[in-house]
Amino acid sequence: MSTSDAETATTLAGVVTAVPGVARLYPSGGVLGQVSAALTSAITGANAGSDIAVDDGRIAIRIGVGPERAAAAVCRDVYTAARAWAVASGMPDAVIEVTAASVEPA
Repeated sequence: MSTSDAETATTLAGVVTAVPGVARLYPSGGVLGQVSAALTSAITGANAGSDIAVDDGRIAIRIGVGPERAAAAVCRDVYTAARAWAVASGMPDAVIEVTAASVEPA
């Protein structure tokens, strides 16, 4: 992930965490991608990246949902916010995946 990609993902992370009911973000890349990013960061000193994956017309978001709203409603709102962000960022055809990785206890 380049510096501009990391900044892009960081900007989107701010949009996502502003959605009511989002308690936290989780790393969205697969295990191999996370290990690769960590190794690259350790070797080169570069930023390991963001919790949101923005790559090749695909946006992957994994969230923790708070107890105040239904997980499905929060995921829909995150999708809507990410879609608006993608359109404004010149990625109107991006595939967006939103996963509720956890639900916080009440």
